[in-house]
Amino acid sequence: MKLTPGSIPFALLSASTALAAGTLEFSLESRQVSHFPDLAERNVQGTSESALISNYDGTLGMRYMINLTVGTPPQPQSVLIDTGSSDTIFLAAESFCNTRKSSSKCPGGTYNTSASSSFKMLSPSGINATYGGVTTSSASNAALVGDLVADVIQTDDLIIAGAHFGVAHQSSNNMLGNGDYIGIMGLAYPSAEAVKQGEPKYPTFVESLVDAGAIASRLFSLYLNAVSSYGSILFGGLDTEKYIGNLTTLNMMPRRASSTKIQFFMMQLDEVSMTHEDGTHEVLIKPSDQTQLVYPDSGTMTWVLPAEYYSKVVNMTGAKMQGSNAFLPCSQVSNETSFTFTLSGNGTNKAQLEVPTTLFFTPAVLADGSGVLKSEGEVMCILMVQQANSDTDFMLLGAPVMRAGYWIFDMDNGQISVAQARLSSTTSNVVAVGAGPHGVMNAAKQPSQLGANQTLAVDGNATASVSMSLTTATNAVGQTSGPQSTVLSGGAAGQMADVTLGASLVSVLMLSITFGAFLL
Repeated sequence: MKLTPGSIPFALLSASTALAAGTLEFSLESRQVSHFPDLAERNVQGTSESALISNYDGTLGMRYMINLTVGTPPQPQSVLIDTGSSDTIFLAAESFCNTRKSSSKCPGGTYNTSASSSFKMLSPSGINATYGGVTTSSASNAALVGDLVADVIQTDDLIIAGAHFGVAHQSSNNMLGNGDYIGIMGLAYPSAEAVKQGEPKYPTFVESLVDAGAIASRLFSLYLNAVSSYGSILFGGLDTEKYIGNLTTLNMMPRRASSTKIQFFMMQLDEVSMTHEDGTHEVLIKPSDQTQLVYPDSGTMTWVLPAEYYSKVVNMTGAKMQGSNAFLPCSQVSNETSFTFTLSGNGTNKAQLEVPTTLFFTPAVLADGSGVLKSEGEVMCILMVQQANSDTDFMLLGAPVMRAGYWIFDMDNGQISVAQARLSSTTSNVVAVGAGPHGVMNAAKQPSQLGANQTLAVDGNATASVSMSLTTATNAVGQTSGPQSTVLSGGAAGQMADVTLGASLVSVLMLSITFGAFLL
């Protein structure tokens, strides 16, 4: 996971409805609305939907959060979703915000274990999750330390008893980069869990859904969409209306060449080129270059790549460096240029993804929302691309790249299927994906593009210490921009002051602070 805090106008969210049995979907909308609509009733057994939040203190599309409740009686929470890590961790009420005499906030809520009748301790101090160390940012490290526990988690109207997760009592730095704290939901394999040495791995959130019988296999689809439209994370299925053309399935790559097991969401980046306004093409990474592994990471708000390529991207986009960031007047960000990514995996299939250059730029606003950056009277945009550490041998494909695609993570089969996203789609056709090989192929009905077979072993399910069960609640988790009816931000959409760009100002921008998954 990697996060790059910034600040742009605040927006509120609402939800739509998934339409197929055997799936669990959470959706987001990032347009401004004046109220929070009630959660739509589930009309098909096994299908559930709730809100994904894409704003905090005015940051629209900079990070993605999910609403749920934990404990008995339920305690509402909002946590970051992250394909780059594996641990689900809530903040302990006695350690964060509730008792701290500071200006820090916990916009996602805190969890009081003593107030839950269904709480069970599994391993005291069993979690020590470190995030960061991938980019050159000096503020790229954070950690959450706490207990491994079990309790009830409710998502939408599904109640999972015996779910395993962490409860953080300590933190170095924070997940939001502005002094506030929030929990996290890791969606990757259990091998990436941050359990203390000698402790067994525990079922991840995705595995808890499978163990409880909510979905058929460890599979979820991610559709971030344009920041002004609905998006969704769909557990257990895919939506054929959310992508253009055909899905292409890629076998995940091992993290190391010597490894014979799939434990991370690694792919290979074969080529990257840029198409300019006049139709000419410029190659950034060519097939003959050294093989570059890439990790699609929903918790990363930037495209992270080695120094030699980073400088080329800056030059190709026309951005200019100020301190550690690159800027371009927003009026000069072209909607006629794009990057084309060619991805492959452990096999012969290749997928292409076109990423408009506009997805790599966002208005540069001060962290407190008090001013927008200007140069010679023009509002400035910051390039959402970062330079990787010299010892990092892979790239991270963060939100700017992932928003352009529709992604299906089939963890049981060690595969990622991807297609060009149909941005701002207004229709839906959710199809449940069955367990076993070729589930995506059968659901999408595109055999020519989905004929890949993983030849390596895949990280298996972790064993639960407490048995899990599934029930249905009368009341669903609220569709809000925070835990239940709590609003994440108190007014980041106010008037922005004009601030002149200068080297001294860049240091107060919360735009270069990043966090990375401990496994990375």
